[in-house]
Amino acid sequence: MPGPTTTKKYTNALRTSSASYVAAHHPLNVRPLGNLLFEKAPEGLSKEQQLGDFASFPEELLMTILSNVDDPIALKALSHTSRVLYAYCYEEDLWKQLYISKLLQLEQNGQKLPELTWRGSWRLSVLQLDPKALADLQLADNLVCSDILFRPFQCSQVNYDKLFDKVIREEEVYHLDSLSSQFPLDKSLPHGRIPRLPEAYLTESIFSSQWSSKPFILTNPDKQRWPRWDMQSLLSRFGGVKFRQEAVQWPLSLFSQYLQNNKDESPLYLFDCNSEAMKTLRKEYTAANIFKRDLFTLFEDCRPDHAWLIIGSQRSGSTFHKDPNNTSAWNTALSGRKLWVMFPPDVIPPGVSTDEEESEVTSPVGLAEWVLSGFYNDSVKLQDSQIGITFPGECMYVPSGWWHAVINLDDSVALTQNFVPEVKLGSVLHFFKNRNKQISGFRPARVRSALETVLAEIPHKAGSENYEAIKLYCEMYDEKNIKTQLQDEDCGEILESQLPPMPIFELFSELLCISGQQDLLEEALVETRRMEKADQRNLTGKSEAWTELSTSTGGFSFGFDFEEE
Repeated sequence: MPGPTTTKKYTNALRTSSASYVAAHHPLNVRPLGNLLFEKAPEGLSKEQQLGDFASFPEELLMTILSNVDDPIALKALSHTSRVLYAYCYEEDLWKQLYISKLLQLEQNGQKLPELTWRGSWRLSVLQLDPKALADLQLADNLVCSDILFRPFQCSQVNYDKLFDKVIREEEVYHLDSLSSQFPLDKSLPHGRIPRLPEAYLTESIFSSQWSSKPFILTNPDKQRWPRWDMQSLLSRFGGVKFRQEAVQWPLSLFSQYLQNNKDESPLYLFDCNSEAMKTLRKEYTAANIFKRDLFTLFEDCRPDHAWLIIGSQRSGSTFHKDPNNTSAWNTALSGRKLWVMFPPDVIPPGVSTDEEESEVTSPVGLAEWVLSGFYNDSVKLQDSQIGITFPGECMYVPSGWWHAVINLDDSVALTQNFVPEVKLGSVLHFFKNRNKQISGFRPARVRSALETVLAEIPHKAGSENYEAIKLYCEMYDEKNIKTQLQDEDCGEILESQLPPMPIFELFSELLCISGQQDLLEEALVETRRMEKADQRNLTGKSEAWTELSTSTGGFSFGFDFEEE
């Protein structure tokens, strides 16, 4: 799932790109940094002279300073002091972040930002300027050569149809062939392609035994299998309804205008689960049979959000991530094509860095930057990569723990849900038990209520580890007198000093027992213990038996029964 919009960090750590896949001419005639090597500076005032005192700052610092200007009129005035500063203040992300920061600031104070009228760019929209009033400014050749300014524009113009032409053509043939088959196709595909499986073929037994740990695309030739929603049909029904688009919440009519005409390097992505429209839309589809058995339903009212409507423009998408709480997911394309790049849980994707426990994941570049910098090509060459395209009516299965990035090749509408099949229960319990600081989506007040109910259901377990952990958390929750505004916050966004880690492992275990699934729980705990042993081996490089022998208080010997004199 895409995370909230964050302030862009300006860096100059850029790599070579495939320039043939993007438009080359910046609207202000800003040029790539490398141009300084080939042409002389233009006559007239130099870049440094036009920047004045700002010229002493590195570009990265200059952009950081500009990004902290929170008054649009002041930023506009600054941009009019010279042509060079106009170019730096023209950068779209400055105005996008200014709008979002102002919006969040007013929301915290209980105020609302005036409704935005979209005018084709963030700068024009925030300043409420008619596009006709835009200055037709052309910088003299090589006056401003800057990758920091040119690269976002370049990324906003990327042509994915041309860049992924070979993959698209191959996937189109595979997609069409799969619609006429009730069984997996035996046709040969390039290594690393995600297989297509007919929904009629894939029973729960086959799914659990053969496919639960591998990505696949579920196909169904029945055109009525999924809703045929696109932007126009949704607009006709919900044009005035507000949906969540990352850090903003706009009416669908406004978001539609934005999708049709924006200059963003990484366009906003509608990812909504709680709007009034979504409550209606949930009644208009059903998951495939193999996905209906979902153990997370046991959480009932305290379950994290799990079903979303996704709408994105061409070029939008999600950078590499794993789904929350080690859940699995399905994602159905209703309109538009999506390109998927996936990696197994233990393979860090090119261009991504993470700490040992994956609590901190950093992807220093957006999707277009990731592709143009060569990381996509690096991914294709790796043995464990999985790549595929979902066409309208196809459903992608994402196994728990798998890294995945998604690029919208067209304006698209999709449905997605997170779920926990029986076969993945052990890995989810392992996550809850051993990564409890990474748990997200649970709301404190709802969990506190569920825990109280569980305590009443299991009084005979007083003294057990689960009972005592649940009881202790409830006591700490009450002692801390959790503030009202935190009670319905996502636990993943609340500081540990404000709220101790929730006993979700214990809660889930007891809910399984209460629902009569003790045997399933015991089987899953065996898998959890196996994963814990594997974690220990990875951490120490030694087997559990070796660790036990070498750390025992009595020591050990190899059985040589003699004394050296």
